[in-house]
Parts: sequence; structure tokens; C-alpha cells
Amino acid sequence: MISECGSEVSRLARDLTEMHGKLFEFEAMLKAIEDSHSVKVSKLEVQIGELERDLGKTASYFLKEKKARKTKSSETRLAKISNFLGSLECIRSRDLALATVDGGMAVVQALQGEIPLSLQAEEARLSACKGDLVPVDGSFDLILPDLKSECFLPTCSEDPEGQDPAVGENGGGAVPSLDEAMGEGEV
Repeated sequence: MISECGSEVSRLARDLTEMHGKLFEFEAMLKAIEDSHSVKVSKLEVQIGELERDLGKTASYFLKEKKARKTKSSETRLAKISNFLGSLECIRSRDLALATVDGGMAVVQALQGEIPLSLQAEEARLSACKGDLVPVDGSFDLILPDLKSECFLPTCSEDPEGQDPAVGENGGGAVPSLDEAMGEGEV
């Protein structure tokens, strides 16, 4: 029995020595894996740092571009508003000139001995004209000659003959609307 126990102890001692050897192998493999992972982690940290710097530069660039576009858009809007206000000023000066002409006509009529029409007389004259236009039934071609004969718009002496100041320098169309001048019509 002692011999059996001795052989059992020696077998267990061999197994224990074998297990210690395998344990050292596993520890060496684990250490190699940890070292490999440590190298990979440090490489990834370097790449993350580079990406963060690139992202910061890109964000800064986009913020500068956005600010530049906003400034350019604001300058364009201000230029349009300025042009619009200039055309309104021209219209205002023309209206003042027309008002001066109307006042001047009253003075001329008074000097010639003609009495300018009173408000009631003007209303009666317009009512008579309205009565003449009713049978026409809204045909523009028939109304237009009557209107042309009734209306007389003097031109501004300061503006070139035959050129409307509201048209603008480059001969464009009519005066822009306030929405167009403000840039509201743009997308």
C-alpha cells in the first residue's frame, strides 16, 4: 500500500510539473497577446488624435466658409435694398415734380382767368366720363384712347428724354418689388 501511495505521489508530482510547464506557456502566450494589443491600442490612439485634428481643421474651415457666404449674401441684399431705395427716391422726386406741375397749372389757370375745377366739379366730370365708359363693357382697346386723351404726364426736365428713371442704368424692366430688393424671392 505504501508502494502504491508512493507511485501515486510520483505520478501526481509529474502531472503537477507538467501543469506548471503548461501554465508558464499560457502565461507567455497571454503576455505576447497583451503586448500585441498594447501596440495596436497605441497606434489607434495616434490615429484618433490625427483624425480629431483633421476634424477640428475641417470644422474651422466650414465655419469660416459659412461666415463668408453669409457676409456675401448680406452684402448682396444690402446692394439690392440700396438700388430699390434709389429707385423709390427717383419715383418720389418725379411725384414731387408732378405735384409741382399740378400746382403750377392751377397758378397758370388762375393767371389766365380760368378757375380750377372744384372738388365737386371734378367729381361731376369724372361721373360723366364713367357714364360714357359703361356701354363699352370693359373693352380695354376702346377705353385706352379715351384715357390717353384725358391723361397728360409731363416728363422730368432733369431726366433724359424718353427714359424712365425707374428703369435703371442697364435698361432693365420695371422697378423691383420690395421682396425682390430684400432677396426674399431667392431660394
